[in-house]
This record gives sequence, C-alpha cells and structure tokens, in this order.
Amino acid sequence: MQEETAFKKYLREKTEYVNLSLKKFLPKDNSIISQSMRYSILAGGKRLRSILVILSAELFNKKAQDVIPAACSVEYLHTYSLVHDDLPSMDNDDIRRGQPTNHKKFNEVVAILCGDALLTESFNLILKSNSSSKNINKAIEILSNYSGYKGMIAGQAEDILAVNIWRNKNKQFLQRKLKFIQIRKTASLIVASLKIGAVLANADKESLKALEVYGIGVGMAFQIIDDILDVYADKKLLGKEGSDIKNNKLFTAMSLYGKAEAEKKASEHIKKAKRAISIFNNKSKMFIQFADYIISRKY
Repeated sequence: MQEETAFKKYLREKTEYVNLSLKKFLPKDNSIISQSMRYSILAGGKRLRSILVILSAELFNKKAQDVIPAACSVEYLHTYSLVHDDLPSMDNDDIRRGQPTNHKKFNEVVAILCGDALLTESFNLILKSNSSSKNINKAIEILSNYSGYKGMIAGQAEDILAVNIWRNKNKQFLQRKLKFIQIRKTASLIVASLKIGAVLANADKESLKALEVYGIGVGMAFQIIDDILDVYADKKLLGKEGSDIKNNKLFTAMSLYGKAEAEKKASEHIKKAKRAISIFNNKSKMFIQFADYIISRKY
C-alpha cells in the first residue's frame, strides 16, 4: 500500500474538517429549500477553494478554526454557482458529483431558490470568522467583488451567452476571450479564497499581490485541465457528463488549442504561479504541491 504523503494527508484532513463544519453550519429544518441546500453542499466535492482559505490563513499564522466559517462560505458560493450552471437554461446537466443535479432531484424552481439561498447565506456565514471587524468587512468585499458581475458572473456570461455572437471571429480574438473566461469564471473564486484567508490573518499588500498572481495561474490551469477532462476523463470518476461539446462551446482550451497545446499552456500557468509564491520561501512548499496537484488531477 502506497504511503500517504504529507500533502495528501493535509488535503484529506482539511477536507474532512470542511465537511464536518458544513454539516454544522447548514440549516437543520425540513423545508424544501433547506433540503435542497444540504443535498448539493453535502454531495461531495474536493473542497479545494475552502482549503485554500485555510492554507492562506495558516501562511500568516492564523488557525484553521478561526477562518472555517469563511472557508465554508466560499463553498456555499461555489456550490450555488454549480447549481445554477446545471440548469436547463445554462449548461443543462443531469449529473453533478455522481448524482442527479439539484433541478433533477427537486425541480427547476427549487434549484434556482437553493442557489439564491446559498449565495446570500455565504455572506452571513463569513461574519462568523474569528478576526477583526475591519478584516471581516474586507473579506466580504473580496468575496463580493470576485464572485459578482465583474468577476465570476462576467466569465459565466461570456461562456454561456457568446456561443453564437463570436462564432465568425478570428482565432486570436477567441483566444483573448478564452483568457477572460478562464480568469473570471474559474480563477476569480480561487483568488478570492486565497485573499480572504490572508486578509483575515492580517496579510500585507505585497503578500496579497503574490497570492493573487498565484491564484490566477492556478485558476487558469485548473480551467484548462477541466476542459481537457470534459473530453477525456472517465465520466464515473469525473462525477458528471462532459457538456462542452454538447453545448457547442467555442471557448474551451480543447476547441481552440487541442490537447497537447492546452496541456503546455496549463504547465506554463503553473510555473508562473510557483514563481509568484516563491516569495514565501520555505512556507511556499504546500502551495507548490497544491499547484502540482491541480495540473496532475484525473477528475
């Protein structure tokens, strides 16, 4: 039996901690919306964004227990985006994390309201973090800015709405649009996770900038690998059905570059991320391993 590495142990332990905390924070009543929230949040997931909140806080000597509400708030917001992404009017997916999507389990109206509830509750939950009021307010601002209409939603809008608008544009134009989508749709929430944990731990501006550059690199690589896995991964391991080809998406690394070039670009983004995080010297080891994990994942 292969021995568990320190990094894999860290991921496992923090994933378990996040999952236990989510169960504690989620509503316990039996209303249909509460059931729907629990269904999608507790369906599984890697909890990578939540772990990044904890990891970045620990970088500045803040304990995981102090920022776990913030870590879970990011998971709330991320899951809301997935519930809405899966809707028939968007990606129209039937499977998420190996089980029926929220609108298939309940119905479309419940799924929309579930997403709304998770979004609003994410800001309520972050208030429970153990930090100064100033830091908590800054963390809320970060979550709002990176997930809002200039951040994650901007990327989702281009990804979903521009399928026909940009169809006849040249490849260079589409590549610029793809970069915009990668940064806004995926990297934004990863950057937010890193900065939230750091802000709650009183990080300085130089450190926040390094984490931002790191998060953009990791986030862009994450989306590229996602695009590749959408085509090549074992769908049982992936926990969902690949939908990019079904939805005729123009803006994917696979459609614009092909597998080999996409993998090369993902590797370049990871190298940039590692360079950015190197300012933390010995403390950067876990972040470097996290970046390697992102680019090597199979699902």
